[in-house]
Amino acid sequence: MADFFDGKAFLVTGASSGIGEAVARRLVERGARVAAMARTEPKLRELAAVLGERCLAAPGDVTREEDCARAVAETIRACGRLDGIVHSAGVSMRALARETKVQVYRDLMEVNFFSMLFLFRAAVEPLVKTKGHLVAISSMMGLYSTQKRSGYAAAKHALQGFMDSVRLELHGDGVHVMTVSPGFVKTNISLHALSADGTPHGQVDPAIERGLDPRVVADAILRGMERRARDVFPAGGKEKLGLFLSKWAPKRLDRFLLGTSVT
Repeated sequence: MADFFDGKAFLVTGASSGIGEAVARRLVERGARVAAMARTEPKLRELAAVLGERCLAAPGDVTREEDCARAVAETIRACGRLDGIVHSAGVSMRALARETKVQVYRDLMEVNFFSMLFLFRAAVEPLVKTKGHLVAISSMMGLYSTQKRSGYAAAKHALQGFMDSVRLELHGDGVHVMTVSPGFVKTNISLHALSADGTPHGQVDPAIERGLDPRVVADAILRGMERRARDVFPAGGKEKLGLFLSKWAPKRLDRFLLGTSVT
């Protein structure tokens, strides 16, 4: 029996590291062709060299609408089709709201929300043709929030709302819309997280160091795509407890978070 992903074509953002890289690798292993998008071109070239002819380096900045449109067009030109977008690019924060510059909030919205809008606008019609997949890597912070994540949580909540809306709009077109909400994952996200003045946090947080392997998250994403799942929640026990409490006991969640390290 042919693999579900064999011969299909995907654009994966944030593919130079972390979850995006793991998804790109898994898709190629499963027989798909992948256009790998990120700002760091040398890392993309290294990835493409390792993965071979099934992987195309598509350098670009997801905060630029023209770069997103070009990456979609390059995927279709190289592969002849587009079967899915897996949007993994994102940036977090580590700062108190009262100390954070407004520009930091704008930057967080550009990377975590507007980028998805740009990709959607460029890819929606090709995805309708293939009844493909629109996948956004959100976060547990798109469902509830903690201290020092106000801008990141706001952007991910916006992303969550956008995906929930377009899922309904595209239902009749057969496009699969899936939101992935991981907990802590062992990536560079805390290194690059924005501080109050916009500079990188520059530290690997202990919770991140103990997080899930990105390959585990990638496997959960691919399983979700095969099942055409609505949501996927790759997370540890504490994060899933937080999700449960946010729905059924929000005051208890507040007490829990006040006594928990969020870095």
